[in-house]
Amino acid sequence: MSDGDPRTKALAALGLVCVSSTVGILYKISQATSGGFKYSTTSAIAIAEMVKFGMSTFFHIGDASHHTDSEGKLPSAIGVLRSQLSMSAIGHIWCLAGLYTMNNQLSFYVYMLADPGTIFLFKAASTMIVASIQCFCLGKQFSGEQWKAMGLQAVGMVIVQYNPCKSEARYNPVAYLLMSLSAVLTALCAVRNEYLVKNYKIGLNVQNMVLYSGGIWMNIFAFMFLPNPNSTQAGLGFFDGFNNPLAVGVVFANAMIGLAITAVYKYADAVTKCIASDVTAVVLCIVSTFFFELASSVTMWCGVLVVCFAVHLYTSASIPAPPAPSQPPKARELDLKQAMEGSEGSVVDGPEQEEAQLMGKPTR
Repeated sequence: MSDGDPRTKALAALGLVCVSSTVGILYKISQATSGGFKYSTTSAIAIAEMVKFGMSTFFHIGDASHHTDSEGKLPSAIGVLRSQLSMSAIGHIWCLAGLYTMNNQLSFYVYMLADPGTIFLFKAASTMIVASIQCFCLGKQFSGEQWKAMGLQAVGMVIVQYNPCKSEARYNPVAYLLMSLSAVLTALCAVRNEYLVKNYKIGLNVQNMVLYSGGIWMNIFAFMFLPNPNSTQAGLGFFDGFNNPLAVGVVFANAMIGLAITAVYKYADAVTKCIASDVTAVVLCIVSTFFFELASSVTMWCGVLVVCFAVHLYTSASIPAPPAPSQPPKARELDLKQAMEGSEGSVVDGPEQEEAQLMGKPTR
């Protein structure tokens, strides 16, 4: 929706910047001083998935596209669920939910190792990882300009993270390895999403309902049976720690991030989301410089600008060229007339004449 109201696009982008920045800051400050989180991260995501499931269900029931005069909203909504869903579709969507569940918990752990600015900037610069997986798994093609932009993003990230004075990276290699793994999971999520869109005709609200229901039971299962390295104590209860406003804020921000991204795609476009992501990364780099011990330098900020510039180069290369303007009928008639006048007295070579010329035979 590139022709939308600029004010609406700006508000959608501002909402995404605010929510994304809040997520990054809350993930960092809600940690305990001794390391780890004061609440169960699996229960936090499970509660957020419950909220999102409730919102998706509400939107689906209220969707006027499937309402009929012969039956009420709830029966028609249930009928749509039965007609669009199959066991195969549910299995594929829950596979996607499993990837999101792993990525969410991995993100919590990464925030214990690095600052929010570095993490968000790495996400912006990890397009090459995502593109490589899409190219390998889906055969998706990228232009030379896009690959060059992705390479420039990687170079910019190296500039940001390399400390020339100490001749070493800012963080432990494990942090970069886990951030790369998170980018791989993000790419796999994109592959699964594309597969669902191409092979199943399922409404967005219906797909979200199944997706969030899978997220609920998977995070509850993880809470009950799997060890969680993100928590400070192994014996944390499901609701322990949620008397802290920061923990409640994490749940709320996770529930709102999906709505913010949807609003950007609905009222703006992918370029606007790209700009919002860049602004978020810069804002969090500034915050991390003041509050999370990110050492600021001219080199670092030059690297930040390189990453942001490369992201926009990639986005510009992804936008298809506008179609050539069609020629007016009168202009076409004039060109045809001129062509016919210019061909008078000449012989237009047909297949037989071309073959005769190639064989050295005389032509008519």
